[in-house]
Amino acid sequence: MLGLTLAMARFNYRLARLPLQLIEDAAVARLPEESALRLGYERILIDCDHAAAELLHDESAAARACRLHEQTAPARVTRALELRRVEQHEESVNAAEAELLHGHRERFLRRLREHISQSPPR
Repeated sequence: MLGLTLAMARFNYRLARLPLQLIEDAAVARLPEESALRLGYERILIDCDHAAAELLHDESAAARACRLHEQTAPARVTRALELRRVEQHEESVNAAEAELLHGHRERFLRRLREHISQSPPR
């Protein structure tokens, strides 16, 4: 009985996944491989297939998840490297701005001390 229940659940999962696959084939596949939207959508498909493989003992879902994970790996790595490069650039810009502000503050404080020391006592 459990076998029949799992078979029905696998069938229902495959039916439910058809629209997701159609969206993938028709729209998502047109996006650049490193697109965050595409990678996110593909991540959802991988997670769904992986869950179906575990919960429903669905070997075809496991194979799809594995295949899609392997196909998207280069794009995910490229995207991660690009995000890290942008993050490092922002960090360097922030460090340069902080250094500039520190220099301005030091000059302001020096001028303030000079002004105070040159002011006549009251």
